[in-house]
Amino acid sequence: MKRFSAVLILFFAFAAIAQNYPPQGPPPGGPGGDPWAYGPQNNTWNPGWNQRPNPRRGACFYTTAPFRGNRFCVRAGDKLPGLPANFGGNISSIQVFGGARVRIFNDRNFRNGNAVITQSVPDLRSVPFRGGHTWNNRVSSVMVF
Repeated sequence: MKRFSAVLILFFAFAAIAQNYPPQGPPPGGPGGDPWAYGPQNNTWNPGWNQRPNPRRGACFYTTAPFRGNRFCVRAGDKLPGLPANFGGNISSIQVFGGARVRIFNDRNFRNGNAVITQSVPDLRSVPFRGGHTWNNRVSSVMVF
């Protein structure tokens, strides 16, 4: 009788687990399981972002050319009026994924000069801004579409 009770307990335990598989709720990495989805703390950069996978469609922004240093990524459809801490005015290369396009702005809140990036740029010193300057270490807000 004890063995039968133990078997029944195990059976019901496995049945309960099977009913809840796959796990419910948002998967790790942000809303909808997208590791690049931004939440309310989008201006708090985390060193763990350097290990996240590249977005399927979006862009990654790097502090050092070509595609080196710390990074943060933005999926297509997102707009950041201000970049995560220590990135504003500190972007040196942009990697574009999945046919996305990136509009970069000189100042926060999408102001004071902009350019559209349609492919990866290993070194923003190759992208002219104005007055003989380049976009290197100038980006302060972005739109990815």
